[in-house]
Amino acid sequence: MQNIHSFEKHADQTQSINDLNLSYLLLAQQLINLGDREAASFRLGLPEPLINVLKDLSISQLIKLASTNQLICQLRINSEAVIDFLTRDSRIDALQHIHTGIILSTDILHSLSGSGMAK
Repeated sequence: MQNIHSFEKHADQTQSINDLNLSYLLLAQQLINLGDREAASFRLGLPEPLINVLKDLSISQLIKLASTNQLICQLRINSEAVIDFLTRDSRIDALQHIHTGIILSTDILHSLSGSGMAK
């Protein structure tokens, strides 16, 4: 009985990952196709060549790409200190989204500079 429950839990988790992957890919494609590709590249944290590939994928290709037991999107906040800073109580909660944007933008620029992609 425990093996069946474990299998069902694993299947549910895999389905949730597939759903999240597909939602991410659909959102990415929407950002790319409805607006400025450079802005989409910046918001998604993806290089221009990958943006160009994603924009042309069909729905069946997106589903195939999403169908894995691994997340295809990555959390950009990769530091405990940054998470602590962004989640602590602040007297100016209205500015929290601006702080987050600045930190993410700085991380993106550093990663682009490290890969030789920055202009």
